[in-house]
Amino acid sequence: MLQSRRTRVAATLIAALTALVLAPATASALQVSITDDAGNPVPLAPGMALRHMSPTVGIGFDPNEKVRYSASFAGPDNVAVSTPIGCYGIQTNRRLDYRGNGPYTVTIQRYGEKDYDCKTPVGQPLVYQFTINGSVALAGPPRPRVGIRRPNSLVTQPIVLGFAGNPGQGGAEVRYALNGVIGPDGGIAGPSNEAFVDPTTGQVPLRLRTPGRYVVVARAKGIATSTGQFFTPWTPPVTINAVAPFDIESVRTLDSRGPSYRIRVQLREKTARGRVSIAVRRGKRGKYRSLGSVKIKAKGRFTKRFTLRRTGTYTMRFRFKGSATTAAGTVHGRFRVSRRIVF
Repeated sequence: MLQSRRTRVAATLIAALTALVLAPATASALQVSITDDAGNPVPLAPGMALRHMSPTVGIGFDPNEKVRYSASFAGPDNVAVSTPIGCYGIQTNRRLDYRGNGPYTVTIQRYGEKDYDCKTPVGQPLVYQFTINGSVALAGPPRPRVGIRRPNSLVTQPIVLGFAGNPGQGGAEVRYALNGVIGPDGGIAGPSNEAFVDPTTGQVPLRLRTPGRYVVVARAKGIATSTGQFFTPWTPPVTINAVAPFDIESVRTLDSRGPSYRIRVQLREKTARGRVSIAVRRGKRGKYRSLGSVKIKAKGRFTKRFTLRRTGTYTMRFRFKGSATTAAGTVHGRFRVSRRIVF
């Protein structure tokens, strides 16, 4: 019985050694690499996740062992993302096209080193699957309300958004719209304007000419190919409450004979609405005396009648608490009263 057991163990060991000697070349014969998010080639491990949108797959050999091989490359929709490799006995690489986020598959079939036509496969195909998860980050301004220009200037100032893209992308698409509405795909439904990433700063400057509530979204573009161009998902929307400064375009005297005077004020921002508090003081250091408040009418205008019984130089203060389109602010204006009022 002991002899029989030894015989069976010896037979099993011999069979295992025979199988090892006769086994075809294994995965160790091929060295497969892929560019990581830093652009460096690293071993391609099944299940890897990348943000790189056009990685390069390299296929090489162990220095002591060579085989011939063919290879194919497929995207999440099972469509080829690179030219297949027919029958190679040298190391080579392929850059993969981006066809959306999801699993990408590299399939390699091995052949004998002398099988120059690759007619007789050796072993099962080697299948490597990894994931591309391209995404874009868009950062809003630090303050919820942002000015579109400086006071007393007609030149718009950029509202700068932070932006972070992906390695290997073919560009970025940034869209914004006044009172924009987000559609089912995460983009802006209806008309929108396009902004661009500054290649020097890596940020997105927006020059908004009209105050209001803006919605901004962005996504990365894959490199365009003969089979189309694909995009990452849109970012969550960034909301910008853009406002104009409270500043005065002109002051016109409607009744210049005292002691009762009447003026009309034109604000530079025609959409401003609300009430403006007005106060006046004589000279540069006197105490302000309230003249009450007045409602801003259509086209950013308001009028005010007030009484001044003494001549001299005065300072008038206009104070506004802010509205949906106009920032809070205070404006001072000097004028002189002799027999007439002169701003």
